Order: sequence, then structure tokens, then C-alpha cells
Amino acid sequence: MPPAPQERPDLQVFSTITAIDHLMRLSISRRLPPGMPYAHFELLRLFARDGDGQTPAELARAVMMTKGAITSILQKMEAEGHITVLADASDRRKKRVRMTRHGRDGFNRINTALRANTQLLRSAFTEAEFREAMPFLTALRVFLEDITSPDAPSVEPR
Repeated sequence: MPPAPQERPDLQVFSTITAIDHLMRLSISRRLPPGMPYAHFELLRLFARDGDGQTPAELARAVMMTKGAITSILQKMEAEGHITVLADASDRRKKRVRMTRHGRDGFNRINTALRANTQLLRSAFTEAEFREAMPFLTALRVFLEDITSPDAPSVEPR
């Protein structure tokens, strides 16, 4: 008889990751300005972390969305003044996305609203605990990226 789902560590890991992701998004979403969806925050966070100037295709890959979905989000964010979409200076067929001052100020206000939760999180767990979790989580992510890529060969067991 196969083990019950609650006895399978692989299912427990994915269930826990799903719950963590849901709770993290919920916590952030509750502190966003009225009308701002989580996806807009996610892009502003990406710009703040990595800088701006990416193409829509690069952004779609970074946040794991389709090009159509990212185009729709970028249009809404541009209409709200959070970003600007400009023609690429070296290749006029491409577009480059930049965060505006309004977008940067909004992102900073959101971070201020999130600061209390961030401090609670950092006081509940040590830096060492976060570092210890990373090797497994990174290996799991790389494995899943490998098996879900369009040109992925069949994956051999480790």
C-alpha cells in the first residue's frame, strides 16, 4: 500500500512552500495601496532590486509570466505613472521599461508599511536558519526549472 499523502515528505514540502507563498503574498497585499495588485508590487520590487531597463520579455521571464500578461500589467503600471516604457536606443524594435520617481516613491512607501512584519520575521528566525534552508530550496528550484524548460530532456534520478 502506498504511503498516505501526509506521510510523503515531497508532498509536505510542496504543500508548505505553497502555504508560505500564499501567506507572504496575502501579508504584502494587505499593505499595498488601494487598487494596486500584487503583480505590480512584484515588478516594482524587481526594479528596486535589479535596476530597471529590462525588456518586457526579460521581465516576463523574471516573474514567470507570459509576454501577453506582462504587457497588460506594464500598460496599467504606465497609466498609473509607476513606470515608463521607452524605445531601446540601440534597437528601436525593442522596448525598455524604467521605474519612474512616482513608482520609486510608491515602492518606498510600501516598504515602510511592510517594515514591522519584516522586523518580526527577522526576530523570529536567525540568519543562519535562512542560510541553512537555501541549499535545498535552490537545488529544488533549479531541478524544477530544468524539467519545465521547453527543451528539457528526460531527467535522470539523482
